[in-house]
Amino acid sequence: MIEIKCYPVGELQANCYYIFDTDQEISFVVDPGDYSSELEEQIIKDGTEKVMYILLTHGHFDHIGYTSTLHKLCPSAKIVIGKGDSGFTSNDILNLSSYFSGEGVEHFKADVEASDNDSLSFGQKAITVLNTPGHTTGGVCYILEDIIFTGDTIISGTTGRTDFPTGSNKEMLASVNRIRNLEGDYRMFCGHGESTTLEYERKHNYIMRDSVYEDIY
Repeated sequence: MIEIKCYPVGELQANCYYIFDTDQEISFVVDPGDYSSELEEQIIKDGTEKVMYILLTHGHFDHIGYTSTLHKLCPSAKIVIGKGDSGFTSNDILNLSSYFSGEGVEHFKADVEASDNDSLSFGQKAITVLNTPGHTTGGVCYILEDIIFTGDTIISGTTGRTDFPTGSNKEMLASVNRIRNLEGDYRMFCGHGESTTLEYERKHNYIMRDSVYEDIY
């Protein structure tokens, strides 16, 4: 069984997720943007050696800011980021930390620069990488079974903004359409706010529903 715990972190309350597979007794973390004592306590309780990946949906500071420190706690975990955002991990202008806080994040290098449709082994299962540029040029979603971690590509009812460096309205619309056209339904865990489902977003996310895009978030 897949267990998912959400820890909103930092000033922007970005969602950091901890995923534990109780059958395989392995885990991964999505978007450790800032420190969470609850997250660290849970990882230590379950076993730091069981964390296989630190998955980054994109390179903004509120989603990557605690990656370097977390990796020291879980040194066997592989850090994964979309290939197009690989430079964000050491560039405080691209990752926006110098703009928002005046202080840069602790720089690091990803172990895996993922491409579209890459498959990450997760025990007997697999995590699929889906390129979804728009919020950033290298933004990705991660799919595990009926679960999608969308980062700031889909935020329930809307999308992430596109006016930061490397953002693109056109690419965002294409990414939203790509997600909309996935077969079936998925549970969606977003970079901010509440979780949702793909079927709900098809009906209620006006950008996905109407195939139009406004930069509102």
